[in-house]
Amino acid sequence: MKNEPRDFIIPIRVNFEEKDKIKRRAEIVGKNISTFMRDSALGCEIKEKPDKNFYELTTKKMGNFMRTLDELERLLYHKDFIDERILNKEIQEWRKFRLEIKQKYL
Repeated sequence: MKNEPRDFIIPIRVNFEEKDKIKRRAEIVGKNISTFMRDSALGCEIKEKPDKNFYELTTKKMGNFMRTLDELERLLYHKDFIDERILNKEIQEWRKFRLEIKQKYL
């Protein structure tokens, strides 16, 4: 459906305030007005695009988690040993991270 040409135009009338509100909402979700209106009319779920802080937070935290998991994997592979202190600490950090995401962004 996305790759099909869009040959038809459906004009709608809105007042100045409605036009501004539609434009702002489209910008918030990261879409142009046409795509926003089409998705809205077709019943698609419209979600706000997360802000830059969200990406910075998740990228940094996920990088830290990946490094720790790599370290635990190396220990397990080379020494057949898992440092439970590191593992438990990482589990707690992961739970805090999930809670922070839920509270701030969901």
